[in-house]
Amino acid sequence: FAYRANEATQAFEQLTRDVAVCAGDFVEPQGDVNHPDSYDLRLFSFKGAVIAVSLKDKGALKKSYVFLRLDNPE
Repeated sequence: FAYRANEATQAFEQLTRDVAVCAGDFVEPQGDVNHPDSYDLRLFSFKGAVIAVSLKDKGALKKSYVFLRLDNPE
């Protein structure tokens, strides 16, 4: 997305809602993020895995990114 575009925020919020419907339990992020641009992270617990939805604004790249990540310890 373009840097700090409303569409990026909307996509992040919609993906967060969709994951919450499927995964359920919200998990508080651990620790601080040392990052010069803005960063928003939502974590969910699902059957022993952690689902992460994040919004990252990258000023140097003039882009905003929405990420979906699954961390499965098995």
